[in-house]
Amino acid sequence: MSRLFVTIAIILIAGASVVGAPQVIKQKGRLFSPGKLTVKSGAVLVFENDDNVTHHVYSATKGHEFKLETVPPGEKANHTFTKRGRVDVRCGLHPGMRLVLTVQ
Repeated sequence: MSRLFVTIAIILIAGASVVGAPQVIKQKGRLFSPGKLTVKSGAVLVFENDDNVTHHVYSATKGHEFKLETVPPGEKANHTFTKRGRVDVRCGLHPGMRLVLTVQ
């Protein structure tokens, strides 16, 4: 194996052990589940639409803004959270959908 390949493999393994596996956020019944979550900086959240309607996940929290494309039923989308703080995640199509995320 080349040194570059070994170096990349070590970096990927080390990063995975620090952050952990992606966290899955279910979307069903026009709710996020769980509705409150704490993760480490660098965590990947997978927004999995188990609902029968389309969702549009976003955050307008200052400094933590993001917007995913619309996610049809049965599909997934993800986002990596790198900045520490509280992030209010919402669905642009269903105002009652709220996830309070704390990034440490």
